[in-house]
Amino acid sequence: MSGSLSRASALAELAALAENVERCRERIVALAESQRLATHDPKKPENNDDGLLMAIYEAERGLVNAVRLLQRAARSRF
Repeated sequence: MSGSLSRASALAELAALAENVERCRERIVALAESQRLATHDPKKPENNDDGLLMAIYEAERGLVNAVRLLQRAARSRF
């Protein structure tokens, strides 16, 4: 396989990975929303500070960063 073909393949794979990670991020956002709705009780605001929900949001932020890095790598021209 030539260098340029190998490079094109790697860039295509990076783009596909970015799309897959974005889909995972969207699933995590949906999970966070369902968890938020399940734990929300306006009569008991002390129960609304849920550690699981915070961990889910942290994971989502990490995936946002991963998507950006993968997209940047897929656009790489070096």
